[in-house]
Amino acid sequence: MQTKERRSNGRALRVVSYLYVILILLILSVVATYTWFAMSRAPKVSDLGLYVNAPTGLELSQDPQAEEWVLQLDFPALVGETAPLRPVTWSQQNGQFFAATYGHDGRRTNVWEPLTDERHANQNNADGYYVVGTFYARSQQVTTVHLSPAVEVDDGLQGAGTYVIGTPVWDDERVLHSDGGNGAQQAIRIGLRVQKTDLQGNAAGDSTFYIYEPNADTHVDGTTGYIATPNMDDGAGLVDEAHLITQTTSQWEEVSPVERNVVMRTLGEFTSETELFSIGPEELVQIRLYVWLEGQDVDCSNAIGQAAQVVASIQFGTADDTQSGLVPIG
Repeated sequence: MQTKERRSNGRALRVVSYLYVILILLILSVVATYTWFAMSRAPKVSDLGLYVNAPTGLELSQDPQAEEWVLQLDFPALVGETAPLRPVTWSQQNGQFFAATYGHDGRRTNVWEPLTDERHANQNNADGYYVVGTFYARSQQVTTVHLSPAVEVDDGLQGAGTYVIGTPVWDDERVLHSDGGNGAQQAIRIGLRVQKTDLQGNAAGDSTFYIYEPNADTHVDGTTGYIATPNMDDGAGLVDEAHLITQTTSQWEEVSPVERNVVMRTLGEFTSETELFSIGPEELVQIRLYVWLEGQDVDCSNAIGQAAQVVASIQFGTADDTQSGLVPIG
């Protein structure tokens, strides 16, 4: 009888142990599900090779009073190369970014933390969430400005125009490239706040905020098809369609035979209107360019980590420019 009782007790203990294991796994699953919005490791801006280019006839400068204006800006130089990117979400209703908050159990709460550019942008500390660079555009003639489409250059060995793509990273052991983006290229958003000013840089009228969503039709789990990013206010789209610029996926593949410094690029196509603003010789346009990881995106996950490396190009075009004026980005 004692032996049977011990066996019964042993089985009961094992059942209890299994239940504890299942409970722990469920807790870990919940934590993993809800910690994408608070990654302990964050990509750095130094891993984001972002260039801003203008066609002939449109000039750029960080200073509205500058004597020298240029056709290309190195975005990391505008914001500080060590600033981190942590998941946030944009609220069109409030006109600002928000971060999620978490309870002691790791679950995301229903409370959102409002963020400000002054405290949370371009910060290399725990308060840093996203980056923003400010510059100005001018033209000597009346023209309409849009985002230029992505164009393959040198038979696909380089890219020009507007696109975001994971950096091909060479692996000596496998003798192949790996995707340095780790999915960050699917979760990244680029915002452009357009504000007309006078020639001294003083605001004239209201600003307009556009969101550029690259790689919108593929996902890190291998599925395809566009999934609208919900907003935190009512679950509708992140912004209205008039202010959302979407693009299909840009990607690369190995050449044959494989070469260390060579890959073939296939760049995405815009699937929405890309017009941003019009400008004349007696005015400037201030552009505040934001880069963030969109936490509401289905592809924003801890898999991104701090190893994410992305190459991006923002290229402006005018109504009368041609693709021959595009600046290649390797």
